[in-house]
Amino acid sequence: MFAGSNRSFNLGNFGFKHIFLLITLLFYFNISRLFLDVVFLNLIPDRLEALKDFPIHARADSIDFLSNMAAIFLCVSLSYGYFLLEKGNLSPSQYNLRVQILGLVAFLPLILYFLLHITWLKQTDSSWDFDLELLHEPAGWQITNEWPFETESQDSRWEFYQIGVFNSLRVVFLSIICSTILGIVVGVSRLSRNKILSNLAKIYVDLFRNVPLVAQLFFVTVWFLTVLEPFSELKNNNFLEWIYWSNRNIIFPKIEVGTLSYLILGVSVLLVYRIFTRFSERYLPTEYIEDKRFHHRPFYSLGKKWEPVAVDFLFSFSILLILYGITNIVDWNYKFSLSEILNQGPFSFFVLGFVLIYLSSYLNKNLDHDGLNNFTDNLVESSSNFRFQIRVIVFAVALIFVYSSLSIDKPNLITERDGKELSWGLWKFEEGTYSDVTSVFLVLMIGLTLYTTAQISEVVRGSIQALPAGQIEAAISVGLSPYQRLKLIILPQALRSMIPSLTNQYLNCWKNSSLAILVGFTDFYSILNTIVNNAGHAVAIFSLILITYQAGSLTISVIMNNINNSVTKVKI
Repeated sequence: MFAGSNRSFNLGNFGFKHIFLLITLLFYFNISRLFLDVVFLNLIPDRLEALKDFPIHARADSIDFLSNMAAIFLCVSLSYGYFLLEKGNLSPSQYNLRVQILGLVAFLPLILYFLLHITWLKQTDSSWDFDLELLHEPAGWQITNEWPFETESQDSRWEFYQIGVFNSLRVVFLSIICSTILGIVVGVSRLSRNKILSNLAKIYVDLFRNVPLVAQLFFVTVWFLTVLEPFSELKNNNFLEWIYWSNRNIIFPKIEVGTLSYLILGVSVLLVYRIFTRFSERYLPTEYIEDKRFHHRPFYSLGKKWEPVAVDFLFSFSILLILYGITNIVDWNYKFSLSEILNQGPFSFFVLGFVLIYLSSYLNKNLDHDGLNNFTDNLVESSSNFRFQIRVIVFAVALIFVYSSLSIDKPNLITERDGKELSWGLWKFEEGTYSDVTSVFLVLMIGLTLYTTAQISEVVRGSIQALPAGQIEAAISVGLSPYQRLKLIILPQALRSMIPSLTNQYLNCWKNSSLAILVGFTDFYSILNTIVNNAGHAVAIFSLILITYQAGSLTISVIMNNINNSVTKVKI
């Protein structure tokens, strides 16, 4: 005990935790001193020409002293911050903020090391030049899999990079959609009482989960090259002369939007039907919850009866704006340019549509809070039959409008010229009469889908098995069929624990798309890798690769985190 002090020091309280802290600080002192030595070395004017104007300089004979003092200061700061965290009465936000500050202080020597060392490398080694002006120079080669855009060899490398990003996004998007659907089917099948179905699902998972994706891509490629007939047999490999297939690509009819007004009219019929269906099924709550927080809603003055209808119309209007933007944002016959898209008027409608959709979803949440989005569930049989008949008529009318807006061209295979049959090497399709999917695109998408499906199926199976058995037993007791139990009880509850693991699998799918270089698919990684081989600047180009992957990963994370926050409110 120290005299004159209100607090006493007991050696017994100085336990293992504090001893471990001292050992950690000693280790941190030595590591940080090594990095700080390099930092102060780079601050010597003779070391780096570019840093002569830097406001802080170091003397060569004082580097050891400066690094030791800086390391001691960091250790004292971290110790003080640690004991501040030990004090109670901190809110979660305050605690997280202090932890982030401590982490920044702890990694400060490493951050300074990288910044100054990279600056020195940039001045002494040309490969570390971060100038990306070379992307605006002509590419000098031709790429494949450029659909739906057209490029030429004299186009800039930046345009090639944009097309590569688009190729990566479309193959990953389709793979995620397909693997999610198949993963749920396979995961549920593994828990099926049908032994044959369960064992088949288990064999699928064990086969595709345990084999590397590279090997799977190889076997899928071999399958395409051996099973699908070569281009010379194209005349025989077709379905009613509407779809042609070969080991080169798959040809199918070209569908274009002819009359936009008919398409919008067809979609409008469906949206209006949905609005009035929701209105007819909605009942007003017996107790209306008044909450002044929501008085700022734009349609609040319409009253509790018509406000939900206005929100539904806002959502429908958003869909129409997005539809208009999609059908007019790009002239598919024009050379792709990101700047051209951004400058087009329909792009603003496209963005406005997404903004209004977000607003309508926010308003819907508030309506749910007020109890204004409740629906009746006591429909009589005659009413259900009548609703079904009306639904069939509405969908038929909408389908007629949508079909009237489309222009479908049958692929025209040219095998003769001037009455003479051409050899297979000269066969071609008439321009503008077909669309195609290349074999390398299908190989990559199938490979990613099969591999990711096996991973997602285990996520689904684990989430379902984590549910309490009483939930399923209660569903059985009320007479729900297996499909109803799965749709209404099992999957909605399993989704809460499923989303974080699904996010990891989606991120892996995005990163695994880099294997496109193995099958010859021109994603952005393969394009930038070709630029490195032709023009150099490896550090700058690979930094762009890292930034692109990071941007895609963050986008997926934000989307999935928002979905996760909407289904669970658990915070620690």
